[in-house]
Amino acid sequence: MGKPFRRILARRLFNAFITILLIMSLNFVLFRMVPADPALLMMKRDPQTPMSVYWRNVEIMGLNDSLPEQYVNYMIDTFTLEWGISYTYREDVVDVTKAAVGWTVLLIGTATAFTFIIGVALGKIAAMKRGKASDITISGFGIFFYGMPVFWFALVLLIIFAGWLSWFPSSDRMEPGTHLFPLSFDKIIDVIEHMVLPAATMTIGALAGIILIMRNSLVDVLTEDYIVTAYAKGLSGREVMKRHAGPNARLPIVTTLAMDVAFIFGGAFQVEIVFNYKGIGWYTIQAIWNSDYPMCQFIFLIGGVAVVVANLIADLVLVKLDPRVQIT
Repeated sequence: MGKPFRRILARRLFNAFITILLIMSLNFVLFRMVPADPALLMMKRDPQTPMSVYWRNVEIMGLNDSLPEQYVNYMIDTFTLEWGISYTYREDVVDVTKAAVGWTVLLIGTATAFTFIIGVALGKIAAMKRGKASDITISGFGIFFYGMPVFWFALVLLIIFAGWLSWFPSSDRMEPGTHLFPLSFDKIIDVIEHMVLPAATMTIGALAGIILIMRNSLVDVLTEDYIVTAYAKGLSGREVMKRHAGPNARLPIVTTLAMDVAFIFGGAFQVEIVFNYKGIGWYTIQAIWNSDYPMCQFIFLIGGVAVVVANLIADLVLVKLDPRVQIT
């Protein structure tokens, strides 16, 4: 690791840290602007609870403190991984959501991997067949799905493949009453079957941007002089694509894929509700409906941090792929 890369790494880590601090500050302000009394919300499930419990909740939550004191306590609690108690489940929000985070990461990771692999492959085909039927078909596919609402497409797949054809399960992460561990082959197949429709929805929804950017990037690269020279040396189209055009065209894809993390993460919320897939998005919607602000605050934080980390990784990968890239 050379000195220039270490300097870039240090600068980008510092910028990411500052961004995360801003997200945490926004998280603090946002949920204190909500017109609701957290201590009262803790009592809403049992109207017979005496007011002494209410005042105890006020004391425990530090609501008697000034806003600057609350802010300092919030930052300390966040850095010490004390993220609050869910109003709905009366448990630590981490304990409530830790399993859900794993399921959402599995879903998002699967969708992102397929988005990259399929998007790059179709983008290459479209660029190599520029102006031909293959290019028109693939580009048309990308444009058609680019602006399609994720929840609407999820409902279409649900009706067709889970309703009419009954090929895949319509909801949940596994068959009811089944536990993932101890792991077995049958359980893995069960998880895959339940994940096919949600993952397909998110993959196709995010695929369009990757296809179009890869196609347009390759079209630009294929007109460069060094590509003409490579053909003049007798290299085949496959060799030119593998050794020259592909590596240079993939740089915009890295940036796009990092930006798509936010899109895929947001799409996961809609998809999980449609398919009743109990991941972090499902718990978020439940928390909003139940005014469970500690849950909302925790999920907002981890979502923001995930996007920051994804962009940080993309920046560093860009520098590694092409040292000429200078990131400020």
